Amino acid sequence: MDGDIELELASGSARGEYTVRVVQAPAGGNASGIFRLDVDRILERRGELEATVLASAVSARRTTPIAELPVRGVGQELFQALFTREVYGTYRASLGAAQHSGQQLRVVLRLAAPELAAMPWEMLFDPETESYLCQTEPLLRHIPAPDYHLNPLEIVPPLRILGLIASPRDLSPLNVEAERNHLAAALAGPVSEGRIELVWAPGGTWEEIQSMLLEGPWHVVHFIGHGDYDARNDEGRIALTGADGRASMVRAVRLMALLSVAVPRPRLVVLNSCSSGETGREDLFSGTASTLVRSGISAVAAMQFAISDGAAIAFAQGFYAAIANGRGVDEAARVGRISVMGSPDGTLEWVTPALYVRGGDTQLFNLKAPAHPAARTPSATDVSAEQSRSKNRQAQLRALYVQASAELRTKNYAAAIELFDDLLTLDGQYRDAAVLRASAARHEERSRAYRRAREAEEAGDWTAAADGYAAAKDDPDFPDAAARALDCAKRQRIADLQGELEYHAGSGNWQAAVDVATELYGLDPGAADPGGVATKARNELRAQREATRAAQRRAEQPAPAPKLADSPAAVKRKPPAGDAAADGPAVVSTGGGAGGPDPRFLAAGGIVLAAAGGLLAAFFAYLNWFDQQGWWYTGGEASVRLVYALLAPAGYLLLLLAGLPDRTETGRVALAVAIGAGSLLGVVGLEPDLLWAATAVTLVQALFGAWAGALAIRSPENPALAGWLLLACLVTLPLIWLPGEDLSARALVFVVQNATVAASGLAFLGLALTRMGKGRRNGKG
Repeated sequence: MDGDIELELASGSARGEYTVRVVQAPAGGNASGIFRLDVDRILERRGELEATVLASAVSARRTTPIAELPVRGVGQELFQALFTREVYGTYRASLGAAQHSGQQLRVVLRLAAPELAAMPWEMLFDPETESYLCQTEPLLRHIPAPDYHLNPLEIVPPLRILGLIASPRDLSPLNVEAERNHLAAALAGPVSEGRIELVWAPGGTWEEIQSMLLEGPWHVVHFIGHGDYDARNDEGRIALTGADGRASMVRAVRLMALLSVAVPRPRLVVLNSCSSGETGREDLFSGTASTLVRSGISAVAAMQFAISDGAAIAFAQGFYAAIANGRGVDEAARVGRISVMGSPDGTLEWVTPALYVRGGDTQLFNLKAPAHPAARTPSATDVSAEQSRSKNRQAQLRALYVQASAELRTKNYAAAIELFDDLLTLDGQYRDAAVLRASAARHEERSRAYRRAREAEEAGDWTAAADGYAAAKDDPDFPDAAARALDCAKRQRIADLQGELEYHAGSGNWQAAVDVATELYGLDPGAADPGGVATKARNELRAQREATRAAQRRAEQPAPAPKLADSPAAVKRKPPAGDAAADGPAVVSTGGGAGGPDPRFLAAGGIVLAAAGGLLAAFFAYLNWFDQQGWWYTGGEASVRLVYALLAPAGYLLLLLAGLPDRTETGRVALAVAIGAGSLLGVVGLEPDLLWAATAVTLVQALFGAWAGALAIRSPENPALAGWLLLACLVTLPLIWLPGEDLSARALVFVVQNATVAASGLAFLGLALTRMGKGRRNGKG
């Protein structure tokens, strides 16, 4: 046609790349271009687009312009991809040329790339004029195929339409009677005038449809049911009813074979996916439509989305009325879209019908003068308006429900709440909408609490942050809320204790300050000495204790006794009352001062460690330099493991009982873990296949031994030498792994390390004896 701008769309040289070429246009020229289009991404949005289109039919929606954004966005993306710079120039010039000649511009898309048939081209949106092309210009999809029907089919009315409904029991059920009544109501006018005859097949099986096709002629086949797309075979399918009542998926080529039994072959097929049942997101007739047209059907009008009952009735009324009045199928599709636009205001369902044609002529039928009016069948046309409005309303409610559920799933809670509010305004008891709305509100409240908690945490308001995280901790969207709540509560406790520490230090209450510092150390060692306050408190407390001890020693010293003659009588004389000898034997202190390690356990631990270290050093020296008989395999290994498992841990345990590394629970735990790790070395042994375990336990002993040694060095009650000796014994054990596979070098390191343990044990013994001597002198004084 002279008013056509035909655009050929074909695959490019790379995936996602396509070419567009102007085949003909009122303005002339041969413009072309290359564009990229992410087909898979747009197909993934079909569910969102379908929900948006269906939701737009709800007249109570307050946010229709916002809800339209997905459709407008996809339409603008398709428009800007298709109309490249040169092609767009030809399009604008052709619009002007068509208007100048008094014609209407028709946009024809020649889809040479099969995957492009699934794109919603009816959404094409021109951002310059801010309008959809389908609202002002006919748009049809041309499928490349020979045109065998060059002339319109001469028909003496009525135009015969065969209605097919397939509702398999294993797919979403259809209300068959309601679907028949809807189409009958849409065609009631032309049927009563004798221009159209609508006949329904008794069922949706292959045999029933074939039998009806043989009773033709049929000019139009109108199918209502389910369809999908077989990606593996790159072909559409429709669901007929099998012999067992289940779905029988029929590929488009088989459907074409079925339709071919009709004589003459139907020129027009309408594929309608209905929304009165719960249709899925994969209902897709585009593949079936393009295959039918390619196989010989002149035109196919297919619903690319589920459509509400009201929109389906409106489209059928406008579409079939235009055909009955002699209009071309492209103009009939445009009239059907205009009918859909009529109610309700703002609906987008006019984008749902898609028209596929073959050949250049869209005038399929030439209807002669109408015959006498056909008798109406009351059962087919007597449909109450209230029932139709009810079905339409249910479809609209379902669309709102689907869109609100989608927003809830994507965690867009504010939008979900608004959509559920609109749905509940229309039907306060709709399914579980109230429950889902409450769930969205809870999630939104927890989301706000979590955001406030993050802001409070960044500002250092730990109490507010902990409260906010606690409010959000039960929400699976915030799996870290519980841990953050505990951490913020801990930080608040640290801040409170630091304030208390400052208060006690300022008041001179050094013991309380040290107690607070100890608690702080258990929470966070790095926060236990803010500004050196804890160190000052310990020093002051140590000075106070030394002063107290000096005062006690001075008070305990007796007055000088008078000198007596060194005679037996003097020696036998009873001391006067109050004399130290009169009060009984002197008590010799075995302690090393208040709070120090018990020298008895310290001496015992030193002896055991000296014995253990000496034995192990002797064992490994013998193995390395003197053994010629394989002693390791005849008792040596068992002896070494026994010392490591029992004797050495016994020495460290005695040191723990002596009060090392300090008398805090943290210190006791650190040394106890180190002792346990050392004992495990004796259990695991030094076999090659268990070296990984032996290495692990030595590293654990070294780590916790370093911790215990550091605590002993820092302890004001214990001599620092005791801490250094602990470090020498426990931290040096992993050095045995440095030589690697060199067993001789490893044995040498064993000798040196255990000699160090033996020397440290002797040092512990000397330290204990020194403290015992001081205790005796203090007692005698």
